[in-house]
Amino acid sequence: MKQSNLLLNISDQQLQQAGLTRAQARKSLAALDYRDNDVFRHVMNAENPVSRKILTMYLSDLLHRRIVWIGSEATEPVKANFREKGVRYDVMVRIQDDQGKPMLVNLEMQNYRMAESLSLRSQGYASRMVSDQIEVGGSFDFIPVLQIMITRRMPEMKASREYLHYHRYTNEKTSKWMPKERCRTLWIEMEKTQALERIPTEQWRISDKMTYMLRYSRDPKKQKIIHELIEKEEVIRMMEEKRMDFLKDTSDAIARMRMKYDEMDEKTVYKKGIKKGMRKGVKKGVKQGMKQGLEQGMEQGMVQGIVKGKVSLLKELLRQKWELTESDEKDLDSLNEEEVNQIVQVLNRINTPKDLHDQLKKLSGSKHQAESHAQFSFSHD
Repeated sequence: MKQSNLLLNISDQQLQQAGLTRAQARKSLAALDYRDNDVFRHVMNAENPVSRKILTMYLSDLLHRRIVWIGSEATEPVKANFREKGVRYDVMVRIQDDQGKPMLVNLEMQNYRMAESLSLRSQGYASRMVSDQIEVGGSFDFIPVLQIMITRRMPEMKASREYLHYHRYTNEKTSKWMPKERCRTLWIEMEKTQALERIPTEQWRISDKMTYMLRYSRDPKKQKIIHELIEKEEVIRMMEEKRMDFLKDTSDAIARMRMKYDEMDEKTVYKKGIKKGMRKGVKKGVKQGMKQGLEQGMEQGMVQGIVKGKVSLLKELLRQKWELTESDEKDLDSLNEEEVNQIVQVLNRINTPKDLHDQLKKLSGSKHQAESHAQFSFSHD
């Protein structure tokens, strides 16, 4: 199923509500990369039947066990104290195989730019998965945990042609596993799946095909193989449909946000009408200065409240695309109402922190030009 066919699943009304043309939607779908954290979470979580089936097939083939049950776990553990570093897992699930053996599995789609900290990050995540199972007064018994780190490449693994690398606790001299060893890490180097091209796709395992899809779905040089996988494998088509769902959900969220903004604008007009009526009914005995001060205070407070509401909605949508930094939050909080409205008009083009910063830079440039023009005009009056 190609992208043009996938777009048939989104109606003209949905596109119109989101302010998108079909051509823009096609462009947006092409830009959705499985390696983006939010797209990965949407496709590979276990919170709906389709994604649950996708993840079950992937893990069953990857781990060489028949998974018969899979359930979602909390992705943001509660902090024990305010100084503790927060953790947000990409996909956290509890699984059980046909032998009745349970396991806690976390899948992390990792940015290659973090290569230097990936090993420490993987150990920190696995440790947290264990510690969260141990309670005060209880034993140190815990179900096995598996940390899956999906990345482009691992510099330390240059000599290996394999793209899968298991790590677990072993004796340094004998390489024997630790007794009752229950912590494992699986590293997946997506770029090394390129070596699979030497053999026909019919000989690839399901997990090979899915990992290849995660890495090369947007690579123009790989589209012949990508289209072959989509046509021949049901699970790959399911992945593509979930990617389309992410676009629809994002478009719907944009539409809902714009409706919220319209509602806020309507309420503003309504409140201004009430204020106008109240002003007419103010007793003549009220001093003019007090009256003006009260009106200005009410209006200023109302405007600030509306702007804060719009900024909160804007943050809510952007958090669906990436985790906002303190700097992002500060930049958004500094926007006035007109600037927030301008950002909303181009929401469908803001998919990464860089997109947001580019738009904020444009706003800053426009503001600077306006201020320069005002100063120039004032100096010539």
